[in-house]
Amino acid sequence: KIGQILMSVRCKKANIDHAIEALRRAKFKFPGRQKIVISKKWGFTKYDTHVYAQMRRAGTLVTDGNQAKYVAKRGPLVVPEEKEE
Repeated sequence: KIGQILMSVRCKKANIDHAIEALRRAKFKFPGRQKIVISKKWGFTKYDTHVYAQMRRAGTLVTDGNQAKYVAKRGPLVVPEEKEE
């Protein structure tokens, strides 16, 4: 289908140039015109890089493998203490 994502690569900022060159060379293996797009998202999460950093500092995001879970501000106000007997 036209416009679909063929490949997705995750790398450190220091290695972006190497990843772009590798994808540029891989474009020749596929027929038609291909584009290389650099995402603003953090890894494979649905959050932008600056939003992800803010939410991690605030404690509203918890890492879960290669994804991140949003922790809502709902739930018990006080954690019940366990009774010692």
